[in-house]
Amino acid sequence: MLIQAKVDSRFLGTIQNSFYGMPDIPGPVRMFLTLLACGVALLIVCYLIRVYGLVPILFSYLKAQKKMLFSQLVKSKESVAGPSKLKIKSAGPWKASTDQDVLERLVLTRAQIDILGERSEQRTLAAVANVSGTESVDVVVSFDDVVTPSLLKSGVKVKCIFSDMLKDNKKINAFVGKVKSYSEDKGAVITRTSSFGYIRRRVFARRKVADQRYIKIKIWRLEGDDYDIDYILDNSAPEIIIDNRQNISENLKNPHVIDISKGGIAIYGKVQTGGSLISRSDKILLCMLIYMPKRKTFEPHLIYAEVRAARSAGNGMSRLSIQFLRSLKIPPRKRSTLFKGQTVMAMNLANPGNSR
Repeated sequence: MLIQAKVDSRFLGTIQNSFYGMPDIPGPVRMFLTLLACGVALLIVCYLIRVYGLVPILFSYLKAQKKMLFSQLVKSKESVAGPSKLKIKSAGPWKASTDQDVLERLVLTRAQIDILGERSEQRTLAAVANVSGTESVDVVVSFDDVVTPSLLKSGVKVKCIFSDMLKDNKKINAFVGKVKSYSEDKGAVITRTSSFGYIRRRVFARRKVADQRYIKIKIWRLEGDDYDIDYILDNSAPEIIIDNRQNISENLKNPHVIDISKGGIAIYGKVQTGGSLISRSDKILLCMLIYMPKRKTFEPHLIYAEVRAARSAGNGMSRLSIQFLRSLKIPPRKRSTLFKGQTVMAMNLANPGNSR
């Protein structure tokens, strides 16, 4: 043990002497190295902020913490005063003083915007995007979902709608612009051609169907723009049929119409055996009968349309959102035979007591 202690003391002494042998760093050199280290650290932080967008992340984190603290405060007040005595006002739209404030808000929050174009004389969703930057009057966006690429070509006029804000005590949520450049992978640059204003998100009001017996639907998937209406109606089986003879409940077990407007229709449907699967952006031929109570007949409609959204709803059902593009002429001989027994169905609706 004594020998081991002597070895350890000699070893430690050697290390200590080696440190004592290092020269002291002069004060100016030490200051220079300190400033250099701080500068390098600052450059690394700026690089990380620019590449990974840490400011929006930090902002979102602080906002979430604020909401959490506020909710805890509300709960503590409710426990003392009771929920009936505590009234909380909603924050409402964010307020801006200038256009620059609006732009900074859009960039800071990476706001989601709907980019809309014109097709068949009606607004059509081109893409869903997030604002990633601004340059003068240009707004830079990255795509979350490209729906209609043909409406994003360079020079095309678009309308961009975002969450509501307040400016000069007026509600704003949109601007009009032109596509300056477009890349499905990298995003787009949109040049603003107007000041900020307000645009209604929906042009046409949606309406629920009061009685599912009042509307009948047949859908054929089209392979292209070259199609023969007479051949399809006479020889092709539809992919989807909605023909409820009873006023069924609206659930996922029964095909039915969700809502309808002048611009489109939303349905729950099931592809028939042997039919083709219908996906987003598919062009379709839509045959529709709508019962007119005053005339006591079914009014037939034949429409060239496009599927704007399609997703599985379980139980073999799909939820389809369909945009009407243009009306088609119905062959005269088919007006009363689009659906089997449609004349009898109209008589039963007109005289419910006589129906079996």
